[in-house]
Amino acid sequence: MSDIMYPVSFDKLMNHILQEYAIHQRIYNVTKIHRYEGTKRLKLFGKNLENPLGPAAGPHTQLAQNIIAAYVGGARFIELKTVQTLYGEELGIPRPCIYSNDESYNVEWSAEYRADEAMAEYIKAWFALKLISKEFGLGSPDGFIFNMSVGYNLAGIKDPLIDAFIENLKDAGKTETWQACKAWILANLDKFQQIDEAYVANINSDICQSITLSTMHGCPANEIEAICSYLLETKGLNLYLKCNPTLLGYDRVRTLLDDAGFAYVKFDKHQFEVDPTMADAVPMIERLQALGQKCGKQFGVKLTNTFPVQILEKELPGEQMYMAGKALLPLTITLAAELSRALAGKLAISYSGGADRKSIGDIFETGIWPITVCTTLLQGAGYDQLDDLAKRVESKDYDSITALNVPAIEKLAQTVALSPEFHKTEAMRVKRAKQPGFQAAHSEDYHCRVTCGTCVRVCPNRSNELVTVDGQKLIIHIDEACNECGNCACNCIEPCQPYKDRLTFFLDKARLQASENDGFYKVGEEWGFRFKGQEAVLPLEKLPSPLQSIVSAFSKELPYYL
Repeated sequence: MSDIMYPVSFDKLMNHILQEYAIHQRIYNVTKIHRYEGTKRLKLFGKNLENPLGPAAGPHTQLAQNIIAAYVGGARFIELKTVQTLYGEELGIPRPCIYSNDESYNVEWSAEYRADEAMAEYIKAWFALKLISKEFGLGSPDGFIFNMSVGYNLAGIKDPLIDAFIENLKDAGKTETWQACKAWILANLDKFQQIDEAYVANINSDICQSITLSTMHGCPANEIEAICSYLLETKGLNLYLKCNPTLLGYDRVRTLLDDAGFAYVKFDKHQFEVDPTMADAVPMIERLQALGQKCGKQFGVKLTNTFPVQILEKELPGEQMYMAGKALLPLTITLAAELSRALAGKLAISYSGGADRKSIGDIFETGIWPITVCTTLLQGAGYDQLDDLAKRVESKDYDSITALNVPAIEKLAQTVALSPEFHKTEAMRVKRAKQPGFQAAHSEDYHCRVTCGTCVRVCPNRSNELVTVDGQKLIIHIDEACNECGNCACNCIEPCQPYKDRLTFFLDKARLQASENDGFYKVGEEWGFRFKGQEAVLPLEKLPSPLQSIVSAFSKELPYYL
């Protein structure tokens, strides 16, 4: 198995969408397709937003197909994955890198693609959403917003590679990727019912008017302020500064986690000693708000970053991992209460910290938005949960949500801290005690004992598929977009590692040979394969049984991969 992701061309991306929708009435395995038919709009950065929901910068916003899946599910505020000067193998991301059994942990941080490659993914996604929103009646083509994210120091952000990333997302019209997308649609207008040349000519190329700054834990306050000033003044962008939970102080964080049932989460005081404090943050925010107003741009905070904790039960490789999900909820909403009180409610807050179906509506009603999610999409129904989340926020009265409601935020923080509904359940504590750490079990063959399809739903990269072979469901792994994050494995009920144990579809022979998986690929009218010790290239009718039936079903049910 290779952990390299291969970008999908815009031609292949759009043909995949159109064929899958025509055959299966779904898009990238999102079956609960969200259609916004309301008239309400939120105003942000001078743009319209149909709802305040989106995927957080992370595994769901690294590839074009991930972003498309998120939008189709109901997301309208797309927080693009953070880019920096390091990428690829330089990041040193171990595998697996995601563990989401209950609360979530990860050891991956910024985009694995180089910044210009990441930019191409985001441009393809933007153009695709402009097309499918109109073609399939999913919502207004101007009802969603992209928010870029960069890190982690001023020198890196000024690097020509990152600077070009920022400038080209501010206006992508002259990029090769934009021109290629435009040329494809003009050459393929016959595939669409609602798209014409005039519509294509009017697709706006100003993809991002806002940016989120992510800095490393331990970055000094003066460096953070210098970067923010640069992004506001020189780059002319609306800005969210991502803040760390450490602003609450060690004792507060320890108490909140203990009371919520996360006493087993271990961390030391060093992180709190090197990170900025609340005494640093509040006056800095006030200065940056004033600077933003001077520049005609909005300055706000993103709450919160993930939280570094110790690896004690082999959840993931290494010694330290980043905690997210429900364990982050009491920290994030408490920090929102502290900052909103300190700034008398005069603060724009973008939220990401354990929001889910139980809390997202209440968070929105306090005046905190946009609200982005990650962990909940790595579990259960995956992207298909977005439809429910979108409906929960869309049911609220947008007109009444005009500013932060400090008493409401404080009340919600108290509820989260005290209510068992938001705490680690006894059942999950028992489960963790019995089965700590990442389960490295493998299945004996390519069949599932119970084909539940969980690995299809929870994969952020859309790298697993279901086909029906001789009346039975079978998982086929898609090598092309997999980075071996391991999320399918930690959610597997067998347990097994689907990205290693299931038959795999490869782009070509080279990719198959870079992997240890059994699998197959298309070569003209023939099929190359590795299967139960045999490796060859043969016509379909000469493939070994039962591979012949599997390849035939794959070709029929998922032709958009070929």
